[in-house]
Amino acid sequence: MKSFMIRPTGLPVAAVFLGFSLFTAPVEAQRLEGTGTVATGLLLRQMDGVKRVLMIAAHPDDEDTALLTTLARGQGAETAYLALTRGDGGQNVIGPELWEGLGIVRTGELLAARELDGGQQFFTTAFDYGYSKSADEALSFWPREELLSDVVWTVRSFRPHVIVSVFSGTPADGHGQHQAAGIMAREAFAAAGDPERFPEQLARGVEAWEPLKLYQTSRRRFFPQGTELDDGALDVQTGVHDPLLGRSLLQLSMESRSQHRSQDMGAAQPAGPRMTGVILMESRVGDDAQEIFAGVDTTLIGITAGLPAAAASAARAPLNAYRRSILAAVDDFGLDPMTIAPHLFDARVHLQAAQAEVGDAADMEFATAIAARLDVTNRAIFAATGVSFDVRSVDDLLVPGQTVRVGAQLWNGGTYTLKSPETSLELPAGWTSTLVETSGLSPDGVVAPGGLASFTYDVSVPADAKLSRQYYLREQRDGARYVWPDEPELWGLARDPELVQGAVIFGFASDDPSDSAALLHAGQNTMSVDWRYLGVDPALGEFEKPVLVVPPVSVTVAPSGVTWPQSKSGAQAVSVVIRTEAEQGSRGSVEISAPAGWTVTPPSQPYVLDEAGAERSITFDIQPSGMVAAGQHTFDVLARTDAGHVYDEGYMLIDYEHIERTARYSDSEATVSVVAVEVRDDVRVGYIMGSGDDGPEAIRQMGAPIELLDEARVRDGDFEGFTTIVLGVRAYETRPDLQASSAQLLDFVRSGGTVVVQYNRGPLGSLSPWDMTVGRGSPRVSDETAPVHMLEPDAPVFTSPNRITDADFDGWVQERGLYFASTWDDRYTPLLELNDPGEEPRHGSMLATTVGDGVFVYAALSFFRQWSGQVPGAYRLFANLISLDAEEWRAFSTR
Repeated sequence: MKSFMIRPTGLPVAAVFLGFSLFTAPVEAQRLEGTGTVATGLLLRQMDGVKRVLMIAAHPDDEDTALLTTLARGQGAETAYLALTRGDGGQNVIGPELWEGLGIVRTGELLAARELDGGQQFFTTAFDYGYSKSADEALSFWPREELLSDVVWTVRSFRPHVIVSVFSGTPADGHGQHQAAGIMAREAFAAAGDPERFPEQLARGVEAWEPLKLYQTSRRRFFPQGTELDDGALDVQTGVHDPLLGRSLLQLSMESRSQHRSQDMGAAQPAGPRMTGVILMESRVGDDAQEIFAGVDTTLIGITAGLPAAAASAARAPLNAYRRSILAAVDDFGLDPMTIAPHLFDARVHLQAAQAEVGDAADMEFATAIAARLDVTNRAIFAATGVSFDVRSVDDLLVPGQTVRVGAQLWNGGTYTLKSPETSLELPAGWTSTLVETSGLSPDGVVAPGGLASFTYDVSVPADAKLSRQYYLREQRDGARYVWPDEPELWGLARDPELVQGAVIFGFASDDPSDSAALLHAGQNTMSVDWRYLGVDPALGEFEKPVLVVPPVSVTVAPSGVTWPQSKSGAQAVSVVIRTEAEQGSRGSVEISAPAGWTVTPPSQPYVLDEAGAERSITFDIQPSGMVAAGQHTFDVLARTDAGHVYDEGYMLIDYEHIERTARYSDSEATVSVVAVEVRDDVRVGYIMGSGDDGPEAIRQMGAPIELLDEARVRDGDFEGFTTIVLGVRAYETRPDLQASSAQLLDFVRSGGTVVVQYNRGPLGSLSPWDMTVGRGSPRVSDETAPVHMLEPDAPVFTSPNRITDADFDGWVQERGLYFASTWDDRYTPLLELNDPGEEPRHGSMLATTVGDGVFVYAALSFFRQWSGQVPGAYRLFANLISLDAEEWRAFSTR
């Protein structure tokens, strides 16, 4: 096996880490971006050479974070991760979001991870439709050529020298979407450099690009150093202590990986030697893979290869001078990064000279590489000189037609003087700004060392301003693919760029004569940043949010989906939540239009909201005029203001502390699904919520009284008065109070109660009355159309109060179920048989057993996914589960 220490190409080994033993700050205290020694040192690692690596896999959290971190933070390579999907079809341990909502959460988690490991993030149009077991199935949901086109677009846009595929593209990858990702990586490696493949892309601003090497991860992530794995892989040491970071790159990468909170990916940060690895699959440079970039010309001189001879010759002298400046900066780098600022100024001047020498003869590779080096050099200058610039809005949620105060701040934290700063705001079309105040400048227009200059603007948002809606969510999905707008600059991005950017232009000056030549040589400096909202939480301190444009009036229906038992008489309440962010508030009326055969009482109600942030819930009663047919019935809801404006859309803010807040929009409507479902009259349900699901609302709509049980009641075993206790998805693994009260819950069963346990990802421990094996690797059935056979069709769970037939398994969404029991004690009765095509029958999806005078059921069917789809059969079967009578079950099981 080959082994190597990653180091920046071209820099002396002694300069690899650019750090000192002094840098042992705790991980929470480090700033990887901004100003100061650590930020400057990390930027220095990026300045010598051109090295780009694209990793490709299927989902958020599939990436080899340790490898990305080592390449980006350790070696200074430009790295990116292309996830085919946003993980929309996964599970969610931190909240209720599923489908597109979960995709928003997991996109944010990937961006939070990249902030730490230093990479960029890209996506395709592929929507994660759920677990699959073959590449053929995945590529039936995602048309092969269209998916390949998306991947090729990213390759041509990012222009990697090296592609790293996480997966092999074979059944060994397991998940069918993993297999598809491995296939796409290999096909894109072959196709991206061929101008005959997807030629329409070449008119959209990209060029054919031929990556030079294709690797596959060796699936040995985080192995201790010295582990013998004879697979021909190239070992990448990730556990070496980095004096600049004060920890190893593996430890930093584990902090990155821990951003995938929705997926239970919190990871330890182990000290000591660790390694990951890659296997060379294809190479166009004929090397023996002694290093990832072996055989690749990663020098800046190498970017002149495609230029005309005269232009290439003219560029070499300034590029060589640039590298000498960088080496001088590395040699002089110390605790005070101000000492290397003159070298950085020189480096920038040399890059600009190379750019000017080549002029219009520049090809895309030269232009791309020089632009990237200039960006890094400028950031290094500002980090070393202690200059920071930010733009802050005083309001985080804006509405069309509003004027908002925006402040720009230029802080001179270094020892130079900042001359003649001029700020500007780059605004969307139709927006305007007015500079209303400037402070902090001396009479001669400079910002002295340590000074803070402020520039205050009034920004006017036009009445027809576009709302902050993520580009990939503007249109309805086309099956299992997002629809991208005709704006190529957005394609593949994680999210839309911020609406407003601020810029400042200034010069440097110094009272020290020894600095004068360098500063005069440096010229003008430009900093550009996105605007943000900064607030203060009294408990947690300062926080930062993106600024969003939202509708003046939001109309949200709760619940938006109602399941209506067909035999139900009388009315049911539907709430309309109306909210305004308009400064002057809003007043008007809320109206609901009933479909044929239904009435709404009253059909309209007035509302008054006095100020921004005001919210009111208005209740309407809906009721059928007579007997209604099974099926779906849609009620349209709108708000009509006194000024005559109509709003028929609502939004929710998906907002967790570790991700960027994002608005998700939905039509203002209620869908009533009439279902022939009954529950036993005397049923009373207690619900122990797990990671989050809509089970309580589904049970309420079936007509059963239900109560959510808090931690105190669960710990005390206070289950009196309930006939049935239902455990939400993953309740046992996420609720320590439930783990502590397992004995009390089993006592409830023994005394005649019914307990229904929905799926868990791990063992049920002491909650299970008899042995049962559940955990990672447990069987699942991912084909939502897979035939279901009732092993005991006369069991009460299939007969009372609803007679379950094969038709009740029609129309299920995403999957049949997951985390089935793989083995179980003979005292359990398996109730269902089902399997994915080509696999053996599975009997562990629903098990029931008598415990004392009661009944215990493990139900691993994916009921939680069927609630939002209002799948009739799922409601009918679950109604039987919560209605399960212990005496009837005992009579059946002892017959």
